[in-house]
Amino acid sequence: MNNNTFSRGGTLSHHGILIFFVFLWGANFILAEIALLEMSPISFSVSRFAMGGIAMFLVMYLQYRSECRQTNNKISFLPQIKKEDWPRLLFISVIGATLAPWLGIEGLGLTHGARASLWLALGPAVSTGFGYMFSTEEMGGYGYLGVVLAVVGTIILAWDGLQPEQGYWLGDAILIIALILTVIELHLIKPLANKYGSVPIVALRTAIGGTLYILIASPDLIVVSWKSLGLWTWIAIIAGGAIGVGVGQWVKVRALKKLGPTQVVLYGNMVPIAALFIAWLSIGENPSRLEIISAVFIITGAIFIQVIDDRASTDEKEISNDEDVRFFTNAE
Repeated sequence: MNNNTFSRGGTLSHHGILIFFVFLWGANFILAEIALLEMSPISFSVSRFAMGGIAMFLVMYLQYRSECRQTNNKISFLPQIKKEDWPRLLFISVIGATLAPWLGIEGLGLTHGARASLWLALGPAVSTGFGYMFSTEEMGGYGYLGVVLAVVGTIILAWDGLQPEQGYWLGDAILIIALILTVIELHLIKPLANKYGSVPIVALRTAIGGTLYILIASPDLIVVSWKSLGLWTWIAIIAGGAIGVGVGQWVKVRALKKLGPTQVVLYGNMVPIAALFIAWLSIGENPSRLEIISAVFIITGAIFIQVIDDRASTDEKEISNDEDVRFFTNAE
């Protein structure tokens, strides 16, 4: 058996793992919806955040030890941040690891899981729009088309949420704010990631913002009746946090090295579809006609922006570095 056979086998295994995690990430939205029946939004969110953060740190530390053994050198696990970079790091920690997940789970509590996943899929269009306005990203013709498609999908989804029988407008508004904060963080964290490395910077950001998040949520955590929580709530906290959030983000970044950004992004855009399917299959949640139409527009727009746009694919290496940051900052 030659090296090419091994390579193909490794590639197939990465595809299989990504498919598994696509359904796991989709199920995360539905599990969160179930858990919110027993827990307040912030207590559930911070519990899952803590599990995901612990798992991510553990995976990172094991990788760090492995690299130390391979190189026979001492590699710094966490970098020494220069004084002038601390204000930016603190700011992105608060908006990215405190406010964004907090608002995200509050918005989910006012809508439903599959719908929240659709707003998440809007991220590439919002990020590209910010990048274009602040001249941090270039966009080709297909990118413009993708943004237009995403905007159309957003209008349809927002209109659906305003219908009296739906009443999702407040949850939608909160989710949009959480999404905008995540995108702002992504653009602000990029210089620090380039300077110190994406994984160490996101680790520090998660530790700082997560600590503040736990302090804010502590009154809600104290009153939770942990022994009375149901099995699916515990699965949402442990599996959804440690495996889906913590290990899942590491899997994405590892897959980037083997498969490249384009293929990994395509799998990421399948998450809302998986969420809609799992919601229908598990809890009988039927998406509205407008939600389905908006999903087609938003996901197609994301594919045009992230995959098809010619300027977005000119430098594979640069994109890979950007995607490392993007995936880790979307870990919650």
